[in-house]
Amino acid sequence: MEPTRTIYVDMDDVLCETARGWLAIAEREFGKTIHYDQLNTFEVGEACGLEAHEIRELVRLAHDPEELLAMAPIAEAIAVLNEWAGAGYEIAIVTGRPPPTYEASIEWLALHKLPYDAFIIVDKYGRFPTENTIAITLPEFAARKFCFAVEDSPTMAKFLAEEMKVTVALLDRPWNQTAAEHALISRFNHWREIARALPRKNNLSPT
Repeated sequence: MEPTRTIYVDMDDVLCETARGWLAIAEREFGKTIHYDQLNTFEVGEACGLEAHEIRELVRLAHDPEELLAMAPIAEAIAVLNEWAGAGYEIAIVTGRPPPTYEASIEWLALHKLPYDAFIIVDKYGRFPTENTIAITLPEFAARKFCFAVEDSPTMAKFLAEEMKVTVALLDRPWNQTAAEHALISRFNHWREIARALPRKNNLSPT
């Protein structure tokens, strides 16, 4: 794999409608309803006003294989990834989901026919152990090289830009409206805008 032709693509809320899935679970299981546009943090349980024990149950339910497989794909993302793969780019799907979600995540990608060359679980936010698992730490991940990245997390976008010197497309979401500005981070409303930005930002000639 040639690092300079590898594109980093986040999974949750970049390829699939994860936040909407979590909100649906919160409403169904706990009777808590907030509008998607009011979700100014991805701590969905906190945003919904759940108690600590309810938040733990929400997290457990949201990572259940059936719930993960039921999450809706973002159709534009599928089309663009297929275009990138066809143009000769390598696609690395990078997720902060915990290791036990690996099989369901891979099944979801196959179900929706998303092309990818690598699937990497990274402990992006220090939330789970990585020893004796397929996950890697953030410092380990930082040694990898990418020509472009698509993220929705302002924290991870900043890390990619500042620590890894990667050009980042930040997909506009309610929870990233206060993201700090950075020369390597640009905000986009739709995947089609991101697709148009890739060659302009990287000047790579697909083979």
